[in-house]
Amino acid sequence: MLSFQKEGDLAAFEELFRRHKDVLLRFLIRLSGDREVAEDASQQVWVKAIDVARQDRYTARAGVTFRTWLCTLARNHFIDEYRRKFDAARTVALPANLERVDALARGVAPDPAELAEQGEQVRRVNEALLALPFEQREVMALWAADFDFDTMAALTGAPRETLMSRRKYAIAKLRAALIREAEESPDDA
Repeated sequence: MLSFQKEGDLAAFEELFRRHKDVLLRFLIRLSGDREVAEDASQQVWVKAIDVARQDRYTARAGVTFRTWLCTLARNHFIDEYRRKFDAARTVALPANLERVDALARGVAPDPAELAEQGEQVRRVNEALLALPFEQREVMALWAADFDFDTMAALTGAPRETLMSRRKYAIAKLRAALIREAEESPDDA
């Protein structure tokens, strides 16, 4: 980022984009629960990153990776622009399991019954995730993006212990929601 900012090195920025675009998009999908919103937010975050560099405002800090800075920018943008516009507990499903799409692209034809069961499991998990309060869903999105609690604390401004508690309660709520759904669903056996 500093090469892009100081020298206008487009190749350096392209490399940053290549390395971090997918992580950023997945993070925003988990945070928002809506792929279209996440794609829009991702584009806006990259525009903001370019603006920050052009204004010579990016500063590398010890212990803060570019990925952490980018996700902080994304989180703040999402909260500023989207959380205010959309109900934090909306019922839009997260995208289907991307691993299945990858398997199909490689020519591996999965069992249709297995696909149906996986799709149902994905739907159940998505509904349970979207029912979580925003703060708990945010922790789950950061955790799924492989951030440690210290980095999450730096990103959110919440104490590490609070984030650990939010994750604990989120997991408990997810478990309870999934058990409740399984008990309410008719047994296909």
